[in-house]
Amino acid sequence: MVSQSHIRLEKEQNYHNQICLSCIAGIYGCRWKRYRRSKDASSIPEKIFAGIATLSFICSTIWLYYWIIAENDAYDFNRFIAMKTHNYFNWFALFYALTIICVIYTGLLVMFALGHLMIGLQLHLHWSHKLLVILIILSSIVAAILLNKLWPEGFALASISLQITAPIIQILSVVIVTGLGWLVSSSFFRISKPAPKYTLVLFFSAVAIFLYLSPLLLHTPCLDDKEIPDRPDVMAHRGAPQLAPENTKVSFETALMHNVSGMESDVSISTDGQLFLLHDSTFEMCTDIAEVFPDRITEPASNFSWADIQKLDAGSWFLERDPFRTVRHLSEEEKEKYKKQKIMLLKDLLELVVIANISLVFDLRRPIYGHPYYDNYINHTLSEIFKHDIRNHQVWWLVSDGQKANYIQQVAPALLTTWEGYASVTELNKFHVTNVNAEYSEVFESDIRQYEKNGITSSIYQVGKRWIFSLFWCEGATSVTSSACQLVKNIDSPYFILTPKGYLIIWIILDVISVFLIVGFFLYHRKHYYEYINNPEAISLNSGRHRYGPQGRRKSDKELLFGSNKKGTSRESDSDSPVRTPQEMMNAADAGQKDSLPDNEVVGIQME
Repeated sequence: MVSQSHIRLEKEQNYHNQICLSCIAGIYGCRWKRYRRSKDASSIPEKIFAGIATLSFICSTIWLYYWIIAENDAYDFNRFIAMKTHNYFNWFALFYALTIICVIYTGLLVMFALGHLMIGLQLHLHWSHKLLVILIILSSIVAAILLNKLWPEGFALASISLQITAPIIQILSVVIVTGLGWLVSSSFFRISKPAPKYTLVLFFSAVAIFLYLSPLLLHTPCLDDKEIPDRPDVMAHRGAPQLAPENTKVSFETALMHNVSGMESDVSISTDGQLFLLHDSTFEMCTDIAEVFPDRITEPASNFSWADIQKLDAGSWFLERDPFRTVRHLSEEEKEKYKKQKIMLLKDLLELVVIANISLVFDLRRPIYGHPYYDNYINHTLSEIFKHDIRNHQVWWLVSDGQKANYIQQVAPALLTTWEGYASVTELNKFHVTNVNAEYSEVFESDIRQYEKNGITSSIYQVGKRWIFSLFWCEGATSVTSSACQLVKNIDSPYFILTPKGYLIIWIILDVISVFLIVGFFLYHRKHYYEYINNPEAISLNSGRHRYGPQGRRKSDKELLFGSNKKGTSRESDSDSPVRTPQEMMNAADAGQKDSLPDNEVVGIQME
């Protein structure tokens, strides 16, 4: 008898394996059991938390885009933190990985929330998820404030990247909105109150129309009918720092193997007048000074004599930290060679560029006050340069004000006076400067075009990814300074290049397909909605609650077995037969009286 009662119970409740449904409700709200799930209307707080989960997903996605773009400056980011903490760690990779985890986690929550809406389940986000999504949003806000204050270069780069990625983002956004059209159309016919349903449709329509027309607001230099500018020359930034220890002989020799047009470095001066190559103001990051001179780690590099500098190892740090994850590609012979690298002198680099017949650009750092060469470091550097057989304008001399520009032009006209950073055409013409070396965030396409019209060449730094190289190629930059010469050397044409006519065709076709699909979604749900309201007898206990039906709830197992005495519950047997206890029902069944039982009574056992 027990087995027969369970069979009838399963028939009434339509029991069957619902693994997918259990996963959706279980992961989202820890409602793994069938009896804990409900199809009642979701409460307002739960709807709000579903929105918060969606917001956390959007924040995580934005941060993922940020880290993807900021990878151009990943090493500089780690270096910046290391200079503050005096300890090198790959923080960029850590934040990148955490962001990916957050995107996956919040993305799954959003998918499960959409699953609840599509199948009509009541939203119920578990409290642990609520805490985590709030934490993700708060962390995003704090990170944005800190990075904007401490390392604003990342946001500047992300803003620049939109010039080349905006068309791709627009296409992806249209695809996503089209997919959401299915859910919106389903919700439109499920919601009974006019105000919320039409508000939903109006909001969705406004977003869709904005995305459809957003290409009218986009501008990218790679969407142009004009002829593609000449390919920019590549200046090796500290040699080839992704393949070898920066500012060492092996680094510059490696860069020459990748057909660069020039070298870039930073120059400091020792107490005995030796000009050496070093990017930082101290030896902490790129040598083993902690082992050789542990009490002079933070001392300015210009306070060292050349004899002391020669004691430092300038290559082993690269093998130990592996900042660009390239050490695994090195042979044992190359690793041994790197361990023997020393700090390089400017005269050695000058000899290298003269032999290779390429350009040289360097930043000259003034020594600290009280240094023997504090007052005449410029003349001392010029005398070192003129000891070599350099051709006219082979060496770029960076200046940041008109007084220095005039001085260099007077005492060293053979050097190419180069303005460091952005300057207007009027100011450059005033001081007879014909070359600009600026960071990617300091100049725009209009500035580069204006320079070109007035015979002024432009060089952009630091370019470490193919996309940013392509961007400044399209903008018309004369040259770029790159830490990844091995990546950009084989780029024969800009990435994402497309004619306006070609993009217009893609834009129109995509928008038309999207509109037709969304209209089709509404027509499909409209058809099923009217089929439902015209055939109410199709609704049964076996279907629980129709997707277009009123907000109701499914009968529990106990109600199906024994009925309900709650107010408002209807039982046909209430007026026709007495209420029987479970034991009376079991006795009647044992006596062969099953057929005489009322239709609304089911033989069964007391359920827990």
